[in-house]
Amino acid sequence: MTTTLAPPATVGAGARRVAAAVESVLAELDGLRAAAADCWTRAAADGRRPAAAELAVLQGPVRDLLHRPGSPYFGCGAVAAPGALADADLHVEWWYRGARGTGERRLRLVLDPTDAEFYDYRVLPWFAAPRYERRAAVAGPQVDLLCADRYVLCCARPVTAPGFVGVVAGDVPLAALERLLVPPLRALPGEAVLVTGEGRVLAASTPAFPVGSLARALLADPAVERAAVPSSAADWQVVRL
Repeated sequence: MTTTLAPPATVGAGARRVAAAVESVLAELDGLRAAAADCWTRAAADGRRPAAAELAVLQGPVRDLLHRPGSPYFGCGAVAAPGALADADLHVEWWYRGARGTGERRLRLVLDPTDAEFYDYRVLPWFAAPRYERRAAVAGPQVDLLCADRYVLCCARPVTAPGFVGVVAGDVPLAALERLLVPPLRALPGEAVLVTGEGRVLAASTPAFPVGSLARALLADPAVERAAVPSSAADWQVVRL
């Protein structure tokens, strides 16, 4: 009796598995997204825009997401488009996990453009892509605002009601994504690396490429196999060495 062996995994197949992992993480924002859209929809039914205080109702969906078993998110919330609220041009409704099970803590940011510490989220990739291209975005890795020694990815989805009114987004520590991003790389023959469009390492099946390091040469090396991750949310490539 002969045994038919499965063909070896291809770089393209690995890239598709990474894309599926990305979509699964973005899909976890669906409940929060629906709740945010409902805030604007209910206000529009009354012929008005919601006030910033009305977004406090999102703490329930945020709590559900942050404490859902297996959730990769460390912090999440809603970020309003300029002028989408009645009483604030810019507004961030964001919570993150408290230390040692102390519940959620509210993130406070400086949103006054005249202040030297103004946090201008309007120009950041995770907000700009949903705003101008009406698509989800996965930005980073970047240093977490709350913890200077932790890399995170910011995952965001546009909120429309029906026009663009903001985004729902969440920070995912890179370490929490390893269980999703590394297995597709390990399934490939040899060693493999997942890199961003700027050549920064997100995950690897080899210790030769630490997470967060730059590996731009891999994006142009003719001796390696590469496949773009087929997701409009992420400009990533899987590289097999």
